[in-house]
Amino acid sequence: MLSRIVIAATAALVLTGGVALAQQDVIKARQDGFSDYKKAMGEIKDALGKDQLAAIVPVGQRIEAFAAKIPGLFPPGSDKGKTGAKEVIWANFSDFTIKAKGAETAGKALADAAATGDKAATGQAFAALADACKACHQRYRAD
Repeated sequence: MLSRIVIAATAALVLTGGVALAQQDVIKARQDGFSDYKKAMGEIKDALGKDQLAAIVPVGQRIEAFAAKIPGLFPPGSDKGKTGAKEVIWANFSDFTIKAKGAETAGKALADAAATGDKAATGQAFAALADACKACHQRYRAD
């Protein structure tokens, strides 16, 4: 009987540790993704300054692809640990998801505009993407 209790307690600790590890993995994945997102914004700014619009297309697509993953990178309980995410994300998850979709749409619009070779339209699309970023950061990012 005692061995069953020890086995059950050990299993509970392993499962709990696995959940904590999984939460840390998702936090790391989103931090890495947002770090790349920030890098991508710099790449876009540089390419715009050098009139290298074709270079912006894959970067906009990279942002679009990451933004589509954002809601999945914030599962319930992933607010613990070293994270800049405000708790309000989970209280207003539908709005958070809408804002992520806005960044996804803006990333696609940027890639599409850059593909046309129209610098003015690409610049406007980049500004719209920056606005999409700010809309989410203002409400949902702690640092």
